[in-house]
Amino acid sequence: TSELQVEVEKESSSSSSSSSSKEEGNLLNRLSKKVELMIAIGCARIAVAVSKRPWRTIWISVFVCALLSLGWFRIDDEQQVENLYTPQTTRAFRDRKWVEDHFKDADASSDVLLNREDGDTNLLDRAALEEVFDLYEFALTIDSERRSRGYDERSCAEVYWTSLEGREVPTETCQKAGILAFWDWNRTKFHEDTDILGTINDRAKEDCCDPSGRVVTLEDVAAKLEYDDDPGADSRRVTGAGALKLKFYLTTSLNSISRSDPHQLRLENKFDRRLRGNRYASFQQALPLTGYGLGQNADGAFDQDRLFINLAIVLIVSYAYLALWNRKAEKSRGGLGLGAVACVVLSTVAGFGVAMVSGVTFSPSTGVAIFLVLGIGLDDSFVIAGAIDEPFEDEDWYDPALSALENDAKRVIDQGESIEDAAARRIVHTLRSSGPSITVTSITDAAAFLAGSATRTPDIAAFNRFCAISVIVDFAMQLTFFVGLFTLDQRRRLRKKVGDMKDDRNKKVTTCCGGGGGGGVLKCCAAYAPEASVREADEDDDVEESENETSNKTSTTTTTGGEVVAVVAEEKHAEDKDVEEQGGKAAYVDDDHAFWTTHYPRYLLSTPGKVFVIATSIVVLALGIVGCLRFEVDIDEDWTFVDAPGKYRYARLAFDFDRDHFSTGSSRWVGLYTKHADYFANGQAMRETLDGYAQQGFVVTESLSDNWFDEHARWLAATNRTVASQLDWLASLHDFLEDDAGLGYVDKIAFDGPRGNIVGTEIDTRWKDEDVTGGINMRRMRNSREEVRDASKSRLGTVIVYNNQFVWHESFAFIAGSTFFSMIIAVSTVFLVLVVLLGDVLAATLVTAFVADVCICVFGS
Repeated sequence: TSELQVEVEKESSSSSSSSSSKEEGNLLNRLSKKVELMIAIGCARIAVAVSKRPWRTIWISVFVCALLSLGWFRIDDEQQVENLYTPQTTRAFRDRKWVEDHFKDADASSDVLLNREDGDTNLLDRAALEEVFDLYEFALTIDSERRSRGYDERSCAEVYWTSLEGREVPTETCQKAGILAFWDWNRTKFHEDTDILGTINDRAKEDCCDPSGRVVTLEDVAAKLEYDDDPGADSRRVTGAGALKLKFYLTTSLNSISRSDPHQLRLENKFDRRLRGNRYASFQQALPLTGYGLGQNADGAFDQDRLFINLAIVLIVSYAYLALWNRKAEKSRGGLGLGAVACVVLSTVAGFGVAMVSGVTFSPSTGVAIFLVLGIGLDDSFVIAGAIDEPFEDEDWYDPALSALENDAKRVIDQGESIEDAAARRIVHTLRSSGPSITVTSITDAAAFLAGSATRTPDIAAFNRFCAISVIVDFAMQLTFFVGLFTLDQRRRLRKKVGDMKDDRNKKVTTCCGGGGGGGVLKCCAAYAPEASVREADEDDDVEESENETSNKTSTTTTTGGEVVAVVAEEKHAEDKDVEEQGGKAAYVDDDHAFWTTHYPRYLLSTPGKVFVIATSIVVLALGIVGCLRFEVDIDEDWTFVDAPGKYRYARLAFDFDRDHFSTGSSRWVGLYTKHADYFANGQAMRETLDGYAQQGFVVTESLSDNWFDEHARWLAATNRTVASQLDWLASLHDFLEDDAGLGYVDKIAFDGPRGNIVGTEIDTRWKDEDVTGGINMRRMRNSREEVRDASKSRLGTVIVYNNQFVWHESFAFIAGSTFFSMIIAVSTVFLVLVVLLGDVLAATLVTAFVADVCICVFGS
């Protein structure tokens, strides 16, 4: 160890004096060379300590990783998408917090889809509708949590609209929608109906229970409709249907952490299982469509991804092994490749532990970091392993015609150096050569990730922090754990080579003849002399073949004893070596890498090669730019569900069936909220706000027909009550809510105390949901915000348009800008780091331009 340290210090002083005497280049160049020299010397000093005691270093590295991994006990796991991708300072987050502070959570719906059994079945005939009533009544019997929750009054979303202006008082108290609304969900009325098709074709039939409108719309609850062919009719008459849809609305109370209602999910779980277990003659197995089923299907998508992730890990491990494997035992380092994988895995686990102790949030996306760190870590390992054959150019004992391993073995045999010392000398030389490379790449990678963590998108920031810390830990493990394994592997290879060379020397002793003068047989003494420059052949060369090949290169000497001694003057190199003349010296070239070290550079730097590279680069970059110009922010629920065999495949089938056949009439709830305002003085502004909002093409106008503001105005007119001030108006509102006519709107208005002032109001509306993606809803969200702001002219304060998915939609618009920002910051950081470490602005610009080109090509693909 002391000898190696002396050599390192000697090289350090000589290199420093050499660099200071030349004083070439500008200040930046000299600074980068000084930094590179310091890195090389530092890596060599670490290698001195590790290579002499590899086992101790390995166990200490594993112990430290185990300590750092204790940070996993402080894991902060975040699964909510909106918390991962949307900063809590966005408009949607602020709106959600205000809404949840003042009003109850939005209702959920459990749907069931019915598809006819065969092409001839008509689901609008009496027998089929009887079975629909059977299914409906069966659904009402489904309960959970010891019968405390169900689809009747126990858990349903209640009807809040009442009878005014001659409308019939709803007999049902639960919100629901379906074909049975034509008979007010009453089997007795259905039995008394003598003209079923006539009732179904009544376009003015009031709907008692559908929150999206007060009139039953057949196209919303039935599909695959069949019509008569009467050309004289004003409108075609529906005669049949092949699909039906029933909706049951439930109240929800979302958990603040999971953002879901566990009670609702348990009830929907039973809803799905029990409905799918029933069989009916008129239609196929019922297809439940609930949040529970869709959530489980999405989780199944992650399970399917885990399979591919496991396969990817197997491929990476196999590649690491095969990349260092060789058919010849002395060259094979496949086990070292597995050790490199183990090094990266330990680094990632330890790095994640450090990140979690630092308070970084863990998410499903951060699990992908293992692949990124695997690529970076394996690259460092391959750089170190590839530098093992670097020659000792200034050493007299080094023969450039031999491989590095042969030179080390020859030194062990001829100069009596121990295998441990020879292996350590080689490892130190290797780290001094490769250390600056892996240090520069590790610093660049870590800096890029740390810069990328400046983004405001929580999940992307966490991902970058996890990667940055893991890269730093991996760099330390490469210099300790992997170098320790590398030392042990080098000892193994060197020990094998020394044994083979000794065996070959004994085999190559040539006996020329025997007899005469004592009849003894003398061995060629030159075979044992170090200065004889004996070259060994392969192990599989027999003595006879070797003698034939070298017969024209021997000299014969007759001794006084009559013995003839054949002195081998030159032998053929082993088949795996190639000799080329370079500057008058024979240089060793490994045939296993001959293509990459000799042929590939020659082809690439030829004129046709340059033309090919430039042309393909331009084409690929042009395609990337075209792709970037087509950039569009969008999300579709369809992308999150899988259509693969599994327990919850039915949810995907139901989702597709609903989208294919019921998307025309489907809608989603959106709340319209106002805050504290003088509604007496600004009543006209409230009216204009409602009208302007309803005029948007995607709003279901009928959904605004029942709201607290209009119902209160009708109540004032019906009771002939007049108001002259804001106080009178507020008192009348409290009286209205205490009257039977306003009881359904009690939950729609929030006060600051009993009979106090208004702090917030809610109006339930519906948006058309046919063929709508997240990107479309995002644009609708923005348009609606602008519309209500312009219509109210700020006289009502901030008017909120809110749906619980708006947080998710708004995140995509934010992610787009955040992604570009993170990319620009990371690339700029790479440039600055390269300028300092390389000391060459042009080289740093070229590398940064290449990185930017790759980003464009990948992003635009």
